[in-house]
Amino acid sequence: MLVVKNYVARSEIHNLGLFLGEPVSQGKVIWRYEPEFDVEFSTDTVEALPRPYKDVVLDCAEYFADRGVYRLGNDGDIFMNHSDRPNLLDLGDVMIAARGITAGEELTCDYRVVHVVGYRPGPVASRKAAAG
Repeated sequence: MLVVKNYVARSEIHNLGLFLGEPVSQGKVIWRYEPEFDVEFSTDTVEALPRPYKDVVLDCAEYFADRGVYRLGNDGDIFMNHSDRPNLLDLGDVMIAARGITAGEELTCDYRVVHVVGYRPGPVASRKAAAG
């Protein structure tokens, strides 16, 4: 669950992105896991989903291989894009600001650290061509 002011808007990284609605300082908690708000799906549940729903989970959820669980947020965090130099650090059940972040700046994480299964490095156009 996002615990700071935020909004979704057009992103220069990929389609839509998640943007900060207020300035924050380094170390500020930006997101935290709330079991009564965020959803976890077993691997078996995800495999049984119809393709469009399965794709949302694979492209937007964090995967915990040790538990065979996908965690999907129920707010704008599903619009958070990847960066090789993210401004958020994933610490498991919380994400914190890696540095001071200004209002209006896009919030990013490293999908390789967060373990987004559907992440494919490279430009969006080349990923779509490879999938197509």
